[in-house]
This record gives sequence, structure tokens and C-alpha cells, in this order.
Amino acid sequence: MSDGVFPAADLLVAKQGEVLHNKQYGDARAGTCFDIASLTKPVCTATIVMMLVEEGLLKVSDTVYQWLGGARLPEHRLMMVEQLLNHTSGLPAWQPYYRELPLDLVGTEGGRRFIRDACFHEPPIHNPGEKTLYSDIGYILLGEIVEQAGGATLDILFSNRIAKPLGLQDTFFLRAVGAPISMTARHGFTSADQHVPTPKYGRPEDRAARKDNERRRFAPTEDCPWRERVIHGEVHDQNAYALGGVAGHAGLFSTAQDLYRFVLELTNCYKGKSDWIPQNTMHQFFNFENCRGQGIFIGGWDTPSSRNSASGRYFSKHSIGHLAYTGCSIWIDLEKDFSIVLLTNRIHPSTTNEKIKAFRPQIHDLIYKAIF
Repeated sequence: MSDGVFPAADLLVAKQGEVLHNKQYGDARAGTCFDIASLTKPVCTATIVMMLVEEGLLKVSDTVYQWLGGARLPEHRLMMVEQLLNHTSGLPAWQPYYRELPLDLVGTEGGRRFIRDACFHEPPIHNPGEKTLYSDIGYILLGEIVEQAGGATLDILFSNRIAKPLGLQDTFFLRAVGAPISMTARHGFTSADQHVPTPKYGRPEDRAARKDNERRRFAPTEDCPWRERVIHGEVHDQNAYALGGVAGHAGLFSTAQDLYRFVLELTNCYKGKSDWIPQNTMHQFFNFENCRGQGIFIGGWDTPSSRNSASGRYFSKHSIGHLAYTGCSIWIDLEKDFSIVLLTNRIHPSTTNEKIKAFRPQIHDLIYKAIF
């Protein structure tokens, strides 16, 4: 805090089903919701992929060409679900599609079609399966496939398949339909201790969720030059916001407590102690025999690098984790049944603050040495 790594944090440490430490720091309070950004990928999109594969509604060998009618590049015939899942599709990391979108289409169905079509026409920079290249674009497409295979929108699938069964009361997408860009001209700092009214736009069926969110606290993120305000109580990722707040690559908000419930259930499934996702399906996706080298993803999760890993120096080779641009992370050691959930808003008020990169492995190492 004193070094300005982040203004708010929620840290949870657990081992063998027991929470050893859970505390909020700085501006955070118990129940403060953080924008978990790219943790949406493993917690929502990748998990639903596993479920759909288990149910026979989707195959990891299915191609983008098979599922998405607008995806008609030659590479789409070769680009498989498994490659989208594990960032080997060859697609670029990111493109600022939101900048090309007319402002009156932001958060509308027309805006979703605009960005979806842009993804369809995005040429890969590597052949599918050739290299690992972390890609938001790949997960936007994977989110679209999940909606097609699952027969519902991603937020509904997440609610019905993950949040409700696991009792995640503070993990959700904030849908923004027809969201205005500039709601206020005032820039400034804000606090996670404030209650933030959810903007009065969106679908009629989202009214109940809006009422719930009016009672929640949110950790603020960037003082955004595009939206001309501090982002507070709405998704930070600009492409996700332009897509209406719900996307395969970003959009979820959560707390450390909720994410630990998810981690505990995922770990129990891996050990065969829960049938929420059958153990054989878990082992199919989490095949650690293939984890040789830097930047290898399995089941939509990252694995520890041999050098300079964000997980630090001590997580075993049977570990999975993921980072988020906003400053959040999850690391799970499946061998030692040990996990660390760290939620921060390191991009408040500026995304140029990258002190989290040095802090994250340091805190992981300190925790690991203290426990083991």
C-alpha cells in the first residue's frame, strides 16, 4: 500500500480445504467486488467448455468454421476449440475494436455484431496450433461458441451452471445495454468503500440484478480517457464494455471468498471428491504431461514458468493459475492442495502502474515459505 502497488486488495490463502488467511487491505472491505477481468476466461468460459464437452454438446476438435457462420477465413477450418481454449489459435493478443465502433452502438446488439464481425475477419499471425500466443480475440470467439453450444447467453450460462450451484452470490457479469460513453465530465479518485448506483440502462430482465448491485461496493479501476470517467461499478475492459459487459474474455466481478468457493469445488472435482465436473473430464483437460516449456496453458489455465513465474518459485509442476489485467490472480497447487486468491485494483487510477509484476511473485513466495 505504502509503495503504491495498489489502493485496495483482498487476499485469501487456503490449504486442504481450510482458509488460513482472508483479509482486506487499503480501501477494500469485506464484500468489495473487484473487476476480475481475464479471470473470466478460466472461471467462466473454460469451465463451461469442460461442462459442454462432458455433456457431448461440444468437442475440443470442433472448429471455429463449424460453429460460427461468419467465420469464413481459411484458417477457421483448422482453428479448433482446444486451440482457442489454450491460446494456440494463432490469433493476435488484442485489438482496440471499441475505437472503431460508433458511440451510439456501444453496448447494443449492433455493437456486438460489429465487434464479432471484426473478430471473424481478424487474420491469425501464426498457423493454428503452431505457437502459444495469449489472445483475448480467441476467447471472444470461444465465448460465442459456448453460447451457441449452450443455448443461452454467457451470463445466463454462468449463473445457471456455476454461480447458482456453487452459491457464488457475489460473482456476476454487469450487463450494459446501450451504455452511454460519457455519463459525467468529472475525472477524479473514488473509493471502494462507496456504494455505487448501477447506471439506469439495460434490459428489463436485468432490473433485479441492478437492485442487488446498488447495494454492493466496487473497487474502482482506471480513470478512463475513452469513457471520460473513473470506472467504478462497470467493466473496465473496453471491448467487453462495448460488447455490453458480457464476453468470453472479460466481464466478471467477484470477491476472494466467492473465488475460493469456486477453487475448492474445482480442486475437489480434480481429486474425485465432487461430480460437479467428473474427474475423468478434469484429467482430460488438465494433462500436466504436456506442460513442458514457457507459457503453456491447459484447460484454459496458465501453468508455472520455469523462470520468473508470476506464481513465484515454489508452486509445484501440478499447479494452475491465471492473471488479470486489473491486478487480480488465482494460483492453485493441485499437488499440495493449496491456493492463493489475490484481488487488487492496481490500475486505479492509471494502467501505467505495473508494480504488481514484482509484488505478485514476492507475496506468493512469502506465503508459501510461511506455510510449507
